[in-house]
Amino acid sequence: SFRVKYAFAQINLDDWLPKGSWIRFGQNQTPLLDYQEGIYRYRFQGTTFTEREGFTTSSDLGVSFHGNFPHSYGDVQVGLYNGEGYHAPEASNQPAFQVRGTVRPFAQGAMGARGLRVTGFYDHDAYLKNAEKRRALFEVSYEHKYLRTAFDYLDTHDQKLPSDPVTHGKGWSVWLTPRSTIGWGGLIRYDHFEPDTTNSSQLHERTIVGVAYWFPHKGGPESAILFDYDYAHFANYVSGTHPDQKKIAVHCYVNF
Repeated sequence: SFRVKYAFAQINLDDWLPKGSWIRFGQNQTPLLDYQEGIYRYRFQGTTFTEREGFTTSSDLGVSFHGNFPHSYGDVQVGLYNGEGYHAPEASNQPAFQVRGTVRPFAQGAMGARGLRVTGFYDHDAYLKNAEKRRALFEVSYEHKYLRTAFDYLDTHDQKLPSDPVTHGKGWSVWLTPRSTIGWGGLIRYDHFEPDTTNSSQLHERTIVGVAYWFPHKGGPESAILFDYDYAHFANYVSGTHPDQKKIAVHCYVNF
């Protein structure tokens, strides 16, 4: 058996809308993660904040629309998906509506301010009928030649059965990825998430630090090597069920 992550048809809408607008049908990119990966250069080290906590997936079966705003002032992507992600078949017959909107307020302003973007994302789904599954994310990001950084705030609501109480989670993440002109770069990231703010004091914390070297290439190919330390701490769980995790790794990246 094979697990298909991407398999879709695309209709380009450049003749009617700003360049880069399209409609996709099939197993295609969901609105949030494909966008974030274009900013967060170290997803090859590990998944993003919402992925690590199990709240989003990068691909799903459905239909989606992407449109750019004129003069690079932002973009929007809207999709209707199965909601289970590419790794599982449809199980609940409850479609997921996802939307992401991004605004670049100073797209035509001073060069130092053009990299600022403000993003909102919302996922309206259900485990079963009358059993909600909601995700909302607010992000502020900034891109510069020597630095990329972002702050995310995540709010979640989960109810796996209609008779269950709603579990409300919330948290935030901040990361910085400095880079020099001679190829050296770095990764600094901290995640903080409370999975159930109503009934529990449990806490997930993750700290990632790394040093990278991006090899010089002319044209499209990219390659890098990253030495990193990844520490995850889980507080207020039953002893032994969620031990802390400490990882030291060397990650290699090649894109062509």
